[in-house]
Amino acid sequence: MRIRFLLHDVFGKAGGVKTVTLALARDLAQWHEVELTSLYGGGNPVHALPPGVSVRTLIDRNSAQSRVQRTLAHLPSQVIPGPEPRIKQYSAYTDLVLLRYLRSLRGGAVVTMQPGLNMALARLGTNKYVRVAQDHRPFISRPQSTLSAYEKYAHRYDAFLALTNEDSAHYRQLVGTRTRIETMSNGAPPLTGNPSSLDSKVVVAAGRLEASKGFDLLVRAWSVVAPVHPDWELRIFGEGAQRQRLERLIAQRGLEGQVRLMGFTKHLESEMTAASLFVLSSRMEGYPMVLLEAMGCGLPLVSTDCPAGGPRDIITDGVNGFLVPNEDVTALADAIIRAIGLDADTRKSMGGAALVRARDRSHLAVAQQWCALLTELARNKRG
Repeated sequence: MRIRFLLHDVFGKAGGVKTVTLALARDLAQWHEVELTSLYGGGNPVHALPPGVSVRTLIDRNSAQSRVQRTLAHLPSQVIPGPEPRIKQYSAYTDLVLLRYLRSLRGGAVVTMQPGLNMALARLGTNKYVRVAQDHRPFISRPQSTLSAYEKYAHRYDAFLALTNEDSAHYRQLVGTRTRIETMSNGAPPLTGNPSSLDSKVVVAAGRLEASKGFDLLVRAWSVVAPVHPDWELRIFGEGAQRQRLERLIAQRGLEGQVRLMGFTKHLESEMTAASLFVLSSRMEGYPMVLLEAMGCGLPLVSTDCPAGGPRDIITDGVNGFLVPNEDVTALADAIIRAIGLDADTRKSMGGAALVRARDRSHLAVAQQWCALLTELARNKRG
């Protein structure tokens, strides 16, 4: 089967959706003919593109534009919803380019994972190939205009995918039985070294230092943990706008010796394998890959039960980690104290269960799920 992934810009800096797509394209290329189609392109890619995967560019930024192209580029898109984050890069010209591309295809499948292109696939695509769209953001974070567009056009997809079971339920309620709604999680990268020995007195957290990640909640929780386990240390990896606020909070709580803001690292895996516990304190998450990365390092987890249900889909409470109510500092502190206080055998049992879950959600396992879904959809279309 020929599988085409349509993205906004394959050549630019990698965000979460692009990183996931590149890895998935690489894995699917083991069994299928895979193409990355980039709406915009030109020049050398910032990140290495997967071997064995072809790349097609629809609009080359380095090419001269005709007068008609320049005129259409100044007219607003009639296809892409206004809340699309890149709306200024869409226009009547991109509408035309996408129309010509999507109407030219025959057979195989087209997959989109960004809301603007999801809508282009629904409105401009045809039934001559399988159409699959996936949304990577939590349902509750999408503006009403985007949800209204999905409600109106989702019946044109052969399948619409969400990252979590909770979001799948929301979309089924939104669109009813007019299209197939499935949960398809992202795949976790394989561990390159050995898992944690779970014998250090280090707890790790990681993410952008912003309000949604709840590191202020974690610092406040640690002020409860610190007197109980004064020989343990919390290391927070990441950078962001809230760094100074967190530094002040750490100082106010007298935690300078136990809570360390480590900054950004390219070696998060090795930092995780040097720890004995991972904590996620986010107020909002879709499908937090960092939890799977920590599981892949053999770490038990403590996580807030965020809206959209991502952590709930990953953690089995009491088996591979602990779930606590969202934004509940007391419950978060209690769970960390409980996890630190586990005996060696129980900690290793939870770490082993985490490794099993990570293997179940590995890149390869998820790619196989994609294969099965796309093959079934293609068979149904032929039938």
